[in-house]
Amino acid sequence: MRLTKSFLLLFFLSLFVFSNQARAGLLIEPYLGFSLAGSGDSTFGTTTYDHSYSSPTVGGRLGYGMLGFMAGIDYSMQSFDLKSEVGSTTYEDGVSKNQLGLFVGYELPILLRVWGTYFLSGKIDGDDAQAAGTLFDSRYEFSDGGGYALGAGFTGLPFVSINLEYRTLEYDKGELSGANITNYNEKLNLSEVMLSVSLPLDL
Repeated sequence: MRLTKSFLLLFFLSLFVFSNQARAGLLIEPYLGFSLAGSGDSTFGTTTYDHSYSSPTVGGRLGYGMLGFMAGIDYSMQSFDLKSEVGSTTYEDGVSKNQLGLFVGYELPILLRVWGTYFLSGKIDGDDAQAAGTLFDSRYEFSDGGGYALGAGFTGLPFVSINLEYRTLEYDKGELSGANITNYNEKLNLSEVMLSVSLPLDL
């Protein structure tokens, strides 16, 4: 995984240098969205939890565009209540989630653009105080997140793009008060569909 991430970073650095020499335009694209149909699962010991959520999302893309192609970095943040179910028991815990990725895309000549994102990192932090009925409180952190996203945007409106994106991430590391969770047998998996509005600025 480290080798793959290092290769991708080197690839994008080379792409940026080439794009700059080719007089490419700087792409700045803030976006505001809402993630729907969030779901996933995790296993602790012999217990498997099913997760669901929805969340406002704020983020942005920064990169270069040239001849319809675009590439760069994507960073976004979320804060929401993560619902966890096991049998007849349900937990709802406040969490904060962020992810950083590299994206490549193309703007089609039909008022549509498409892109794919490879997430280099992602993290989830519990926000709630430790209390009875809490599953992931502020002592919990899940990191080493990685995954991908596929998106499409409609650019027929002035200045803005209306986007639909599917995201999925897998978190390989779980910590409790800074120590690895010893019974964290399976990875925490989450996926979502995000509807967003963005302002793509080609400078």
